[in-house]
Amino acid sequence: MAEMKRSSAPRGCIKGSKGPWLVHKTTKEGHVVTKLRFPSETERQKNKQRERRRRAVAQKIFTGLRTHGNYKLPKHADNNDILKALCEEAGWHVEEDGTIFKKVNLH
Repeated sequence: MAEMKRSSAPRGCIKGSKGPWLVHKTTKEGHVVTKLRFPSETERQKNKQRERRRRAVAQKIFTGLRTHGNYKLPKHADNNDILKALCEEAGWHVEEDGTIFKKVNLH
């Protein structure tokens, strides 16, 4: 069995580089304009803290759903896994590609 390497690189929207941020804006005419933003160090730190708090809250929600809600969620669940579990509970079947249809009960 091959060993998986764990990188210490930040995931998600936590940026590891100190360079400028690319900002893409759409004008009224529908053109996309790309500009560079140079955030301050305090803004970067606040963004990191906000992202860490968001991930911690999501982790607590997922843990609570696993223990108290009897949801069968993977260890690193995301919002799609939660939606699939809720759809299954409501009586809908979710395919891997996202297609849903009502479960048929054969009595």
